[in-house]
Amino acid sequence: MKKHVLFILFAVSYCQYGTGQSIEQPYPKTITLPADSFYVRFSNSPRLIPMRITADTIDMGTDGTPGMSLTIYTGTDSVIIPHTNFPYWLVYYVPLQSPRGKSVYRLHFNGVAAWFPPDYIRQHKGNVQVEIPEVYELANILWTLSPSGQRAVDLVREGDYYRQVSGYFKPYMNHPVFKKLDFPDSVYAKYYYDFRENSFAFRFKGDELVSEGPYYYVMGDDWDNYGSLFRRLLPLIADFAKQSKFREFYKNNQPFYARQVQRQRALMPVRNMWTWLEQQFPARKYQSYKVVFSPLIGGSHSTQQFSTYNSPEIFREVVMFVCGPGRYDQDSLTEKQKEGLLSGIVFTEIDHNYVNPVTNKYAASVDSIFSNRALWAGNNTGWYNNPVAVFNEYMTHAVFCLWVLDQYDKSTADFVIGKRESLMTDRRQFIRFREFNRALIGLRQTNPGHPVADLYPAIVNWCRTVQ
Repeated sequence: MKKHVLFILFAVSYCQYGTGQSIEQPYPKTITLPADSFYVRFSNSPRLIPMRITADTIDMGTDGTPGMSLTIYTGTDSVIIPHTNFPYWLVYYVPLQSPRGKSVYRLHFNGVAAWFPPDYIRQHKGNVQVEIPEVYELANILWTLSPSGQRAVDLVREGDYYRQVSGYFKPYMNHPVFKKLDFPDSVYAKYYYDFRENSFAFRFKGDELVSEGPYYYVMGDDWDNYGSLFRRLLPLIADFAKQSKFREFYKNNQPFYARQVQRQRALMPVRNMWTWLEQQFPARKYQSYKVVFSPLIGGSHSTQQFSTYNSPEIFREVVMFVCGPGRYDQDSLTEKQKEGLLSGIVFTEIDHNYVNPVTNKYAASVDSIFSNRALWAGNNTGWYNNPVAVFNEYMTHAVFCLWVLDQYDKSTADFVIGKRESLMTDRRQFIRFREFNRALIGLRQTNPGHPVADLYPAIVNWCRTVQ
């Protein structure tokens, strides 16, 4: 290069961790290029990326990281453009002047739902975490005691812990936060998950609630600004926690939470499931698993996956939000039966992360075969509103039954599989699940040594015969 000049642009950062927002803005300087090509390099990578101007607008960016920047090498100068809006989107429209004429480089630093720093990756790679996070438990307590929670049928509102919760927080039930947690039953699920799961992205910093990573957004419909019901109510939630001395309540219950975590680990052999699934779906790999739960959660579960690509290697973590270990704590059940039943909750959250990507390879066939969703899902067509979603629900629960056959003695396996078939067919109205499950078990028995991913063509063809 003949000379090396730095032009540095600092964008305005809009309340990075509070009410942040995505930003699109023009770059204030036209970059002159001696040729119709240039190079760029992101600060977290040594790789020079060649860029060629072939249209009026060229587009290229990457996921954002803290302190990130992009350097544009023109051949005579270099221009550094920093990402100043992490973890939200930041888009620059950079004017270019080249022998080809005027054009625009749309540079985007993508917003990220989570970013795992190197220390986190080193600490948690290959590990299974099980926890009751402080702010997540605060969210569960608030929702359970709220008007919506008191009408719900899928929360735990009995037992010693619930009685302790309701007794301790009874003097604070007139707090204005509860007026904001009263929703019609028709939208209950939307707001429940939005409130509960997004609380996971926050922690206490003194009396404040802050979102400073590694998680920034869990679920919802505002992926530009990471808006959620929990975020909107932050001042009220923080005030409730302070007025009620919630943190003292949480600290005093640490022995109980520790026993719950220990019991959850015993009844949910996640590492076993993880190893088995990656043998059966070898194309899909994850580096960390986290089980997040509250003793107040009943039958409402979800899973999310988070990835950090801007590191020496891809780090993927699966987080499962599930009920506590007391769900099947009945004297009539053996320990292995309890383990099998409770494992079904987390397994059928985990294996969506393996099943769904393989299903996508057969999406055209699945769309055709499952187009009459009522034939397969009865009254569930509102929840599972496309053919692929219906098939994935069949497949995830049937794959669980294959795992059960590999893990337990025949008596326990028959018991757990029978319960699963009854749950799916009779209660959840996946009306052909029992037939589907037996068909997949039969295919596995006649194809020993083959991973489950290899059985997809055969089980999809079996579904075609049912139609």
